[in-house]
Amino acid sequence: MLDFAKAIASGEEEQGAAPEKSQGFAMRPESSFYQAMSDVEALADSKSALVNLADNFEAFPGSMLVDEKGADAVAGVKAKYDVSPDGDLFLLAQIEIACPKETAMDLLWDGRATTVCKIWKSLVGSHEVIHEYTPTCRILHIKFAPPSLGAAAATSARDTSVIANKYSKTIVCHSIVSSHIPPVDGSENKKVQYVRGDTKVLGFVVEPTGPNSCSVSIACDFALNGGFDWWVTKLLFKCTGVAEMAAKSTATDVAKCLKRLRTACEALAKGDADIAM
Repeated sequence: MLDFAKAIASGEEEQGAAPEKSQGFAMRPESSFYQAMSDVEALADSKSALVNLADNFEAFPGSMLVDEKGADAVAGVKAKYDVSPDGDLFLLAQIEIACPKETAMDLLWDGRATTVCKIWKSLVGSHEVIHEYTPTCRILHIKFAPPSLGAAAATSARDTSVIANKYSKTIVCHSIVSSHIPPVDGSENKKVQYVRGDTKVLGFVVEPTGPNSCSVSIACDFALNGGFDWWVTKLLFKCTGVAEMAAKSTATDVAKCLKRLRTACEALAKGDADIAM
């Protein structure tokens, strides 16, 4: 997805070029925390790619999330989804919000579990800031809500450990490996087993559209891992359309979460401390 975004910016996509797949910070070892924090070139590529995706929504080669009449499936939110040949889930969604850019950025960076789980409750089961290196760099452990789509409901839930960096108008997250965030074996909750997914990139772009308005975009490239890495599973899901349905279901959840984000941001902009989501 990041390579596609860079291709848009350089014009390669129109010429049919296929850029090589980038590994980014995916699953870096613990010893590279500070490398990940200071890898200026990689961080610049990620930020640029996210901005390019946000600016070129229509060019993103995914399926539009629409209802049977062709309208946005979740009113007010434009969303696209796709599944790579390797089985990665690609998501891109945008929403317009009547609040200053700073309000949206502050709420997106709010690491309190209560805030995150209220806004992203259909996707995130739990959220913990493991360590904050600087006010704009932290390590997170995110447990996603167990799947609920058909046969997927019987599979394991996913969790991920990421390093998150905040900039003036972007937030960029990538998976890392750390002994401080070992894989969850399910012992803390016998009903849920977790598989460590690979967040190749998860990011937000907040663009001001006026003094009291902004556009928020979210882009995600996520590898489910586990049994989904088996070639037989990939073939089965591709032939049956299950992967496409799962991506569409996730995109729908993301769109609903963005509407909750809008409700919260606009309430904060009006000075309403009691945010109802």
